Amino acid sequence: MNVTLRQLQAFVLVAQTRSFTQAAGAMHVTQSALSLLVRELESVLDARLVNRTTRSISLTEVGEEFLPSVQRVLAELQHAIGNVDKLLAKERGRVIVAAPLVLSGALLPDIFVSFRERYPGIQLLLKDTLPDHVLPLVRSGAADLGIGTFHKAQGDLHRVLLFKESFVAVFARKHPLAGSDRKHLRWSDLKDQPVLTLQRGSVFHDLAEKGFAAAGLTLEPALEASYVGTLLGMVRAGLGVAIVPGYATALGDRASLAWKPLERPVVEREVVMVHRNTTALSPAAQAFAEHVVEMVGK
Repeated sequence: MNVTLRQLQAFVLVAQTRSFTQAAGAMHVTQSALSLLVRELESVLDARLVNRTTRSISLTEVGEEFLPSVQRVLAELQHAIGNVDKLLAKERGRVIVAAPLVLSGALLPDIFVSFRERYPGIQLLLKDTLPDHVLPLVRSGAADLGIGTFHKAQGDLHRVLLFKESFVAVFARKHPLAGSDRKHLRWSDLKDQPVLTLQRGSVFHDLAEKGFAAAGLTLEPALEASYVGTLLGMVRAGLGVAIVPGYATALGDRASLAWKPLERPVVEREVVMVHRNTTALSPAAQAFAEHVVEMVGK
């Protein structure tokens, strides 16, 4: 049986509009061409589908029974075509990711490698920046996705929690804190230490203040910096003990630095992935977002 897609589309449009003129306009064909498509379908089926009069158009009983099945077939075909488009987009798309320097250097490289193995045709661009610059890049559309730790849930951004991690104290390997057999330190252990933190106003500074306050202490940093790498360099030079998120230790030199998790209380930061609520992710960006969730969950 030779039934064509255009014949089915013509029949559905006539059934919906009850007008050969309107149906022809919707298909961008002449009225005579559309009438021919419907007649050809009726000939193939050997059944009249449409009652034609000079004043009105209606479906026959066979046409009424046939219509839902045709609509379902066309909907399923459109869905299948949409899936193919999405698959093709994943093969040739581009994703721009914004993330702070620590996560850019410690978390994302392995994720980028495994994603490229799975989707070699997708171009990945990384904007490694300061933590406070991630959200503006996402909001402006300069980045598809942002990964980091932020002060609050943002109403204009969709937010996915990736993981939580506690803060650690980093000190020189010859520091007295390194000689202790204890695997953890209390915040109160830092009472008389020159403390190095990320700059005031950052979410990391606020969380460090929370840890000290819970121990009955006031955070009074000896030095502050914008970059974790700078803090680690200060520690290496013997300027104090740095309070940083756990992932930052991946950038530390074990030959000169040591670190221990802080407890009583355990203060954790949330690492989240965000994108704009007002704009749907491209298939490529959606594929990357799903891959990130998969990788951090392993």
